[in-house]
Order: sequence, then C-alpha cells, then structure tokens
Amino acid sequence: MSLQRSNTKTRMQTTAVTLLVLTAVLWGNIEAFSDTAVDCCLTTKDTRIPIQIVASYFHQTTESGCPIPATVFITKKDKKLCSPPEKNSWISKIITHLDKKKNTPQ
Repeated sequence: MSLQRSNTKTRMQTTAVTLLVLTAVLWGNIEAFSDTAVDCCLTTKDTRIPIQIVASYFHQTTESGCPIPATVFITKKDKKLCSPPEKNSWISKIITHLDKKKNTPQ
C-alpha cells in the first residue's frame, strides 16, 4: 500500500515538473516571437485614395520584417490602406500634402 502511494506521489511530481518545463518553453517561444512584425500589408492596391480622408502615412519595408514594401496611409477613421511604394503620382501628391501639413505651424 505504501509503495502505491509513493508511485502516485512520484507521478504527480513528474507531471508537475513536466508542466512547468513545458510552460517555460512555450513562454520563451512567445517572448522570442514578440518582436516580429504583426501588422503588415500583405498586398497593395493601386486604387486612388481621396486626399481629404488621409491623416498620416508611413513606409513599410522588408527590413522591418514585412513581406513586401508598401506605402501605408492611415485614414481619419484609423483605417490602414496599403498602396504601392511611391510609384504613382497620386501617392507622391498625398505624401507631399501630408508632409507640408505636418511642417506647417497651426
């Protein structure tokens, strides 16, 4: 009887240690992948965006961990619109407009 209790106790300890090790490994993997780009454009559209709805922009690069380069416009309603990197005149015009607006004292 005492041998059976000893085996049960050993199994419980082994299970607890296994769960702790597994948790530590999984937690380490989560921490390791926390620096990856989470919010990237996967495709772009060459559809013209009305300049009056755009609040800001940024350039997405492959160096930042994203699969494709893109110009990302943020609308006044906080939506992200993915456009090709400054290949078209309408994209350049919006960027110029936003840069002037940012540099002008209000």
